[in-house]
Order: sequence, then structure tokens, then C-alpha cells
Amino acid sequence: MGFTDLTFVDGQKLSHTIMEQLDANIDAIAEGDQSGPRVPRPALWCQFCGKTDNEQGLYVGNGFSSMTRNAVGDYTLTFTNALSSTNVGIGISTDHAFPLSDGSVRNANGFSLTTSQMRIRYHASNETSQSAEDQIAVHVVVWTFGAGNY
Repeated sequence: MGFTDLTFVDGQKLSHTIMEQLDANIDAIAEGDQSGPRVPRPALWCQFCGKTDNEQGLYVGNGFSSMTRNAVGDYTLTFTNALSSTNVGIGISTDHAFPLSDGSVRNANGFSLTTSQMRIRYHASNETSQSAEDQIAVHVVVWTFGAGNY
């Protein structure tokens, strides 16, 4: 069916016909129809545990073949298939169960990227110090944009 550009004016009523076209447009975007606007979709994603006990490992994902704990708070994720380019967007989030009284700020970041793997570091910082920490749940999403053709 394809994507149809729609224009709205202030106060316009949304008729049944317009709502059906909006629904068709959302379907076209979701299905990657070439007539629609390009919306980058995550190509790779995973969730892993970086602890040193038996919970450590890659839990779920798409496009990642393994996770290695290099050191405290330092992890390497290997891609199942090599990326065509390192022109990617990366989102990293973590989960923790620290008390509200813990004044540390925690952060995970991708600090090394090749077409075959990426490394992630996890740190905690407060007023007096900073240190690497292992994380129980790290969530990673990678959007690929090709060789600058976005």
C-alpha cells in the first residue's frame, strides 16, 4: 500500500479515512516500505550480566555471538557477523539495585569499536573517587547506518 504524505491544519477533524491512512503509514514505516521515511531500526541488541559468578554471560540478543569479561567493569561483545562499517549509533543502559543513599553516579560507555566487536566499560564515581564495577544487567542496542549513507 505504501506511505502517503499527510498534512494537517489546526482544528482539523480526524476522520475514519484519515485514521486508516495514518495506520497504513505506520505499517509502511514498520515494514520498511521504501516509499516511507527512513527510520533507523536497531540491527543488533543484547542483554548480558558482567558479574563473576554463574550468572555471568550473554542472556538474550540478536547479532552478538559472545560476551567476555576482560576485567572488572570491562566487557567485550563480539558480533555474529562483521559490520559493514563502524558508522553506528550505540545505546547502553544498565540496571542496578543500589540504595538511594548511595551517592555514586554510574555510567556505561562503549570505548572501543571495530567491525567485529565492541568494548564496554562500567564505572562508578562519587565526590571522592571513581572505580570500575561489574554490572548485573547491561542492555546494548546498535543501529547501523552503513558507510555514511543515512
